[in-house]
Amino acid sequence: MLHWIRRQFDAHPVRAVMVIFAAYTVFKINLKFFAPAGPWWRGWHDQMQYLKSAKAFLHFDLSPDQHWYPLLYPLAGAPFAWAPTPFVPINLLCYAGAFIGFHRICARFGVGSLAAGLLFLAATIGDLRISKFWLEPWTTTMSAAFIWLAFAEAADMMFGERRRPWRLGALLMAIALVRPADVVVSAVIGGFALWRPVLIEKRWGDLARGLGGAGAALLPYLLLYLAIYGPRLTEYTILSGDYGFAFADLGWKASILLVDPSPWFPGETGLLRELPWLLTGTAGLILGVMRLQGPTRWLTLCMVLVALIYTTMMLAYVDLVPSGMWRFFNAHYFKWLFPMAALFTWLLVTWRDARGIAVVVALVLLASFRIVPRPAEPREPAKAIAFAAPQAPWQDIYFARSAVVDAKGAQRSPADYHQLPMGDRVMAIAFKRRFEGDTLWYGVTPASVATWPKGSGKAEVVLPGSWPQKPIARYATKLTFGYPCWAPPFPCGTGPGPGLPKN
Repeated sequence: MLHWIRRQFDAHPVRAVMVIFAAYTVFKINLKFFAPAGPWWRGWHDQMQYLKSAKAFLHFDLSPDQHWYPLLYPLAGAPFAWAPTPFVPINLLCYAGAFIGFHRICARFGVGSLAAGLLFLAATIGDLRISKFWLEPWTTTMSAAFIWLAFAEAADMMFGERRRPWRLGALLMAIALVRPADVVVSAVIGGFALWRPVLIEKRWGDLARGLGGAGAALLPYLLLYLAIYGPRLTEYTILSGDYGFAFADLGWKASILLVDPSPWFPGETGLLRELPWLLTGTAGLILGVMRLQGPTRWLTLCMVLVALIYTTMMLAYVDLVPSGMWRFFNAHYFKWLFPMAALFTWLLVTWRDARGIAVVVALVLLASFRIVPRPAEPREPAKAIAFAAPQAPWQDIYFARSAVVDAKGAQRSPADYHQLPMGDRVMAIAFKRRFEGDTLWYGVTPASVATWPKGSGKAEVVLPGSWPQKPIARYATKLTFGYPCWAPPFPCGTGPGPGLPKN
């Protein structure tokens, strides 16, 4: 039996992986393929927007109020929008595309088809929570496919083999069209692919053909965009820009998302606690840059820089917070990185290079630093402020359009800070700038205090209470070092609500 499985993976790797993934998809979704109510995700906010847009495309409805997200993914679901599970076909195709690119990259590192297939399956459906990122409708499913196919095309150019810059250009443009923030991924991959040719004439020719492929992908999308929105930004783009990226406190954000959010977000866990093999994958990437030579080293360096720049951007994204990482499945932003981490974990083990142990130890030590709360001094800017909690449901408090006004003006939830219910407290945690001076919390915010773009928070939520309120506690940050509590079996700690005294 094992020999037969190996032969299937060696002879037909894509088919073997897709049979397993398709069977897994049918098993998880089950009869909801045909049930009128559809699968569990049809009532979710994001998925409802995808469905709404796909149904509008099916009926050739180009009204701008019918389309929220970038258009490629819902457009791909339009032919099946009549079905309860319209995005299953495109998700299957994207999964196949992602594996095709991953398999081609694995071959560059001498990893066979069976190992490549098993690594990809383990990194995508080996964990129930991660598998949902591939089963449920998310734009990142399509971008993951384009990213891995772009890696494969760029690798061909780096190795001086099949040179198809027009195809690479189209893929890089498609990445940016599916998720505009991923344009940084396109820029790095394209730069590495074009840098490797020796002759400057060939480089200019590749650039011209690459731009031609990018233009061929952009033009029909641009025409469709103009037909729907005209020459203006979409509400989704305006909202994303309103959240924006906050790089000033990147160390703190990395601490709460990767290492340990529990001091600030009680009950939540970081990526390393849930997926510790991401650390060994990072070690494998670093070791690859150290030990590999020639085009393989360039390919590894390309992947390192793409992963680093992309992860930095996602960590800085204001709307990515620990309370949404698994509760609202925001960890799907990183899913295309998981197969990369699995591949380089495998390489780290098979290389048997002592330097790999040193890199792992260094990363474990780095991940043993945590940034925790401490009571703020009276005149010290505060990273978090506690208020008395109103009698309202958790989600109403979490999503309410509230504002905190301090010495520098108003900050809005959730665009500038996030507010988190913690028992008898609400913790306002700053993400763009710290709270300074005297502060007041407006649970119900007049338009004269702050305004929000469409889609930000819940405008219909009215929190009970007398407004504004003064804080009952203020917290600053403190860097600590100790046991890497993201590693089992010991938890990291408690949050500032129950864990610190009121000040």
